[in-house]
Amino acid sequence: MKKSLLIAGITAAVMMSSSLTYAATTPQTDNKQQPTCQKQLPSKNCKDFKGKKHAKAQRPNLDDRLKLTEEQKKQAHEIRMQGHEKMKPVFEQMKAKKAEIKKIADSNLSQAEKEKQIAPLKNDLRELKKEARQIRMDNTKEFEAILTPEQKEEFVKIKQEARENARKHHQMKKQKHPYPTKK
Repeated sequence: MKKSLLIAGITAAVMMSSSLTYAATTPQTDNKQQPTCQKQLPSKNCKDFKGKKHAKAQRPNLDDRLKLTEEQKKQAHEIRMQGHEKMKPVFEQMKAKKAEIKKIADSNLSQAEKEKQIAPLKNDLRELKKEARQIRMDNTKEFEAILTPEQKEEFVKIKQEARENARKHHQMKKQKHPYPTKK
């Protein structure tokens, strides 16, 4: 009995010391990472707030594919930054509406009362999504205005490829997680 307790105690001590050693030798990371690509021309290695690479890094650079001149790149960057500034308040409002909806959904109200309070918030969200879509469309038109006719043709091809890829992605997602059908 004493022998098994001694072995268990030694095993516990070894395990604790090894975990403490690991913790001491593992470099501490700052969880509040700053974005590495804010307010500068985007690069292929641009990382977002969570340290993940943007999808842009995984596909050919739009500027390269369209063969933009340095002047066009600067103009495109300005257009993107203006678009981000226009989108920021819209996204903040959307985030606030979603938080309100979640708060109501998690509350102790009856289901009917929840639905009654959530319905106008969902309508507000739909309007905000329309506003965001319009800002994106305006941004795209502004970007297309700086392109040459050849670049516009290539841009149309790029947009078509993106639509096809989105459709394929949606179909694959649907196959993995089919929506329940209503009877």
